[in-house]
Amino acid sequence: MERNCFVKFIFAIMLKKIFLLFVFFIGTNIYAQFVNPESVRSRRDSTGFSGTIGLDVSFIKNTSSIFSLGNSIYVQYTNKKHLAFFINSLNIKKVNDESIVNKGTQHLRYNYKLSNKIALEVFMQNHYNKISKIDKRRLTGGGARFTIFDKGRFETYLGTLLMYEYEKIKEDQIIYNEDFRFSGYASFRWFPIKNTTITSTTFYQPKLSKFSDYRIYSSNSISFKVIKGLSIGITYIANYDTHPAIDIPKYQYRLMNGLAYTFD
Repeated sequence: MERNCFVKFIFAIMLKKIFLLFVFFIGTNIYAQFVNPESVRSRRDSTGFSGTIGLDVSFIKNTSSIFSLGNSIYVQYTNKKHLAFFINSLNIKKVNDESIVNKGTQHLRYNYKLSNKIALEVFMQNHYNKISKIDKRRLTGGGARFTIFDKGRFETYLGTLLMYEYEKIKEDQIIYNEDFRFSGYASFRWFPIKNTTITSTTFYQPKLSKFSDYRIYSSNSISFKVIKGLSIGITYIANYDTHPAIDIPKYQYRLMNGLAYTFD
């Protein structure tokens, strides 16, 4: 009897490890599709590294050859008043060697905590999106981040930043834009019950020389921790751009679900 119990215990441990590996390699689309720095910031006060890694690869061959690759990396380092993190997101989908989805983002951000309520932050970002005709969009900026409320299960933050934007748009002809934009955001995180997190962040980014030219980006998600390091979630993202490229709609949205493996 004791031997059977021991065998069952070892078998359960092996299944758990196999399941975690399976999740790690195929299950993190929720993070591979978009980049929202506020949604992935770790609640961490101690010194050290933490982050999330995801990979999704598939190949289908029938009447067409379909290849899909999604990769995401989020790494954060915290040390007393200093916080730095890097995000890399890549999504590629090809049908018969023709790219129908090809987008990626690299985002680097640094925060310096002045007090419990105020932090200075600077960032750099590179982005491209074939569907939206964005060949490249590079952002550099900085400003202040304010903690409005942080008590137990609920957090609220506001950010006010100034950023320089350089972009190359591929329409009938190539268009180059250089602008300064204000980037303001409001973000909250709510932990209503154990192992459940609700996050919402909205960015407002008008052009300083023409406030009628603006973008609004909103990301809203709910995630549930399944076991240590593993969460499942649903995310709704909406984008509104008053001046997109030709033939690109002003309003776009995505609804996604997936799994994520977190380390610290």
